[in-house]
Amino acid sequence: MNSKKKVIILGAGVAGLAMGYHLARKNKYEVTVLESAPIYGGLSGSFEHEGFTLDYGAHKMYSVIPGILDELGELMGERNLKLTKKNRIFLNGHLLDYPLKMGNFLKVCGLWAFLKLGFGYAWSVVKGIFKKGEPQSYEEYMVRLFGKPAYQLVFEPLADKTWGDPKKLHADMARTRIPAKGGMDIILKLLGIKKETADSSADFFYYPKKGFGDFPTKLKEEIEAAGGQVLVNTEVYEINHREKLNFKIKARNKDNKKEEMIFECDSLISSIPLTALNQLLFAQKDPESMKEVQALKFRHLILVYLFINKPKILEDQWIFFPERKYLFGRIFEQKQMNDELGPKNQTAICCDLTCEEDHWAWTAKDQQLADKCIENLVEAGFIEKKDVRGHYVKKVRYFYPCYDLQYVEKMQAFSSRFKSMNNLLLTGRLGMYNYNNSDHCYDMAKFIAQQLEEGHPSKDIMTSLEQRVRAYKIVD
Repeated sequence: MNSKKKVIILGAGVAGLAMGYHLARKNKYEVTVLESAPIYGGLSGSFEHEGFTLDYGAHKMYSVIPGILDELGELMGERNLKLTKKNRIFLNGHLLDYPLKMGNFLKVCGLWAFLKLGFGYAWSVVKGIFKKGEPQSYEEYMVRLFGKPAYQLVFEPLADKTWGDPKKLHADMARTRIPAKGGMDIILKLLGIKKETADSSADFFYYPKKGFGDFPTKLKEEIEAAGGQVLVNTEVYEINHREKLNFKIKARNKDNKKEEMIFECDSLISSIPLTALNQLLFAQKDPESMKEVQALKFRHLILVYLFINKPKILEDQWIFFPERKYLFGRIFEQKQMNDELGPKNQTAICCDLTCEEDHWAWTAKDQQLADKCIENLVEAGFIEKKDVRGHYVKKVRYFYPCYDLQYVEKMQAFSSRFKSMNNLLLTGRLGMYNYNNSDHCYDMAKFIAQQLEEGHPSKDIMTSLEQRVRAYKIVD
């Protein structure tokens, strides 16, 4: 008799696969991961194109969560490379250290503007002493940390390009990337007197030799080795919550819609977007719930790959571009991770940008996007147009959660609804509506697996997980 509890996991990105990995290895759960796409890995996967192995933008394996980086290193073993991190920011025609130092500002601004930045920062420190209460918006948070001149020069345009108007973004959007420290700590780091710490800047990171997609591949292999299964091209179209077996899930093969599959499970764990899960669980019973969940803000992702007849063109793995005149917010060179990921005398640059539905870039043709990126990179002095031999464009809907000023209240309403369903758990960036990286997804999965093993109710697990994820920090 099989005494293992049955668990269905929705979504085979890193969040879903990490969840399957942590449960399957405990040998107490019968794990099945369902993925609607024809491939697993999500945007942490890799793909082949014209002799290159390409990632969906820049990815690294790094964590400041105690123990997680060591676990990831052990999991991947010799499949990983250990790389020294090299990334900078391109501002006013100069490549500058990132995180920024005060000397960088002098280099690009001149003495008067540099003094203005310094006075702006000093004034923000003085005002902060007398200002009561926590900053509410991204803008308030960053102005308090760095002063208005530095904010307007770097952080405002970069945030606007990535997430939208900083005045309308919740301060949590900034806290996730730049933890608030004491004024003296920031001053010492800006002056270069004190080194950046591991929780503010990574000195190194791990990266899979075969491309970042080898990380989800390894997770899938471990799930299958432990007796679990990962089913791709499998579209879930109905979920029924029942008391005894808890969940009955109906799915079909997307290539053969007549081929119906029925799964019954004790627990359902979802890493798919909240909108999609809400559609499956609540849309028919409560149509208003769809309006509520659709009020959550997301940005779409556009990746423009340029193929260039040069062995390499950068000295960095990726470079940030805060200025609005550049379409993209960051460029990434795949072969900076591993020379073997592309042909010897060619390289691939990925220009990534985010936008909303009404931005011209979202409806633009691939050639238009490529032409604009080429124009920007030529203007910045990174490439010559004659060296570009081709392009490839990938567009992804609803990729970046964007915390607006009301997001906490919105999430509390959704949280109550999902918690009302016994043995339902959420995980991942899109499943939790939490701006995070792959190490956080791995940590969520580990935490959920431990809590389930200890017998905690799903409602309590979700409450603890919500508190946990709000403390996550993204380290560049």
